[in-house]
Amino acid sequence: MMPPGHVAVTWGITGLLQKNNPQLAQLDYRLLAACALLPDIIDKPLAMLVFTRAETSQFIAHSLIFNLVLIVLALLFWKRSVPYVLAVTLHLLADRMWHHGQTFWWPVYGWNVFWAFKPMNTPETMVSVYLDLFIRYPQVWVIETLAMFALGWFVFSRRLYQWPNLKHFLVTGQIKWGKQNTRPEASGSKWP
Repeated sequence: MMPPGHVAVTWGITGLLQKNNPQLAQLDYRLLAACALLPDIIDKPLAMLVFTRAETSQFIAHSLIFNLVLIVLALLFWKRSVPYVLAVTLHLLADRMWHHGQTFWWPVYGWNVFWAFKPMNTPETMVSVYLDLFIRYPQVWVIETLAMFALGWFVFSRRLYQWPNLKHFLVTGQIKWGKQNTRPEASGSKWP
């Protein structure tokens, strides 16, 4: 899945959960987006700088153990971070990492053994691999197009096209609830 897809899935699930749980209203959507992309933020540079001979860009941050360590640390030391850690885990689900066993189960198969696809050790090779994915797998176009529509709906439904709402969102990562855009649990209405 591409970045828009990861962010759209995470924000969509968060929005659905916020409908029934007002305690989640304080989540920072900016941080959720960063966490939804964290495995790629970590592993893409590893492909270019550390594992330059590997034929993948999915490494340690795409492994089950990495995610389990994050969850345990969150539960032990900072329970409020659990939704953000779950956004990282959602990345694994969206990438369907169980199909990439050498990476998912790292380091069971070895410290330097990861699922092989194609070399992605430069920005140019990564771009060519992503273009190849779009050509080989048309469903990627469908998923990412739906993701872009979902992100557009997020902007529209939360009125982020209005500067005060957008500014509040960019500064705080939260949705500004005004007269026209009232909080669902306060007004008794459904999500705007």
